[in-house]
Amino acid sequence: MEKTINIFDVEMGCMSAKEAMMNALHFLENDSLDTIELMTMDMLMTGQDDPEWKKQVCGLDLVLPEENEILKAAGIEDRTLLKEAEERTFLRMFMKYLQKNEGRIFLLAGSEEELGRLEDSLRRYNRGIRVVGHAVFAENGGMEADVINDINGTETDCIFSVLRSPYQEHFITENKAFLKAKVWLGCGTVLGQSYDARRLGKRFKRFIMKSVFRYRVEQQKE
Repeated sequence: MEKTINIFDVEMGCMSAKEAMMNALHFLENDSLDTIELMTMDMLMTGQDDPEWKKQVCGLDLVLPEENEILKAAGIEDRTLLKEAEERTFLRMFMKYLQKNEGRIFLLAGSEEELGRLEDSLRRYNRGIRVVGHAVFAENGGMEADVINDINGTETDCIFSVLRSPYQEHFITENKAFLKAKVWLGCGTVLGQSYDARRLGKRFKRFIMKSVFRYRVEQQKE
């Protein structure tokens, strides 16, 4: 059964990967652009005191907690849900579907380094994903109109974004009506985390982040 959880006044869907996938398939059948956001701890902490960002997130069609620490903080104990969040099950299922059905993907990143990590992560998840274009642009760089034109010229099915939050949410909120695609997938740092998982320094940093996240959530509850 689908329900929602709330952390820092950000409401997220709490559902199995299969249920999330059913929503995504419905989005892919529509003519209009639907939005999916994969929420992480760092995104929540960055936007914790940003009411404008929270408003933009609220306007997205499907927001999913993509780390089991978020579910734990919300009191979720379902082992299946926790495991699926830890293993990025929905993301794997979604990319497998796109690969099998020759879905066309456009990549958005804020730097060449981030684009390279995204491309590497896509190869690690599934080989043969059909990337029809990419764009690298920085916040307030004045390139949004050019990027929109590039996307609309490729007959893209799904836009994969690893733009930094809160700019990622600002970009899609402001430009959703102009984009010709079926699904926007805001990946944020999710794919980068998968890429960096084996690095000792990154693991230590994530351990610290989890501790800070738990502390902030507990503070909110008091």
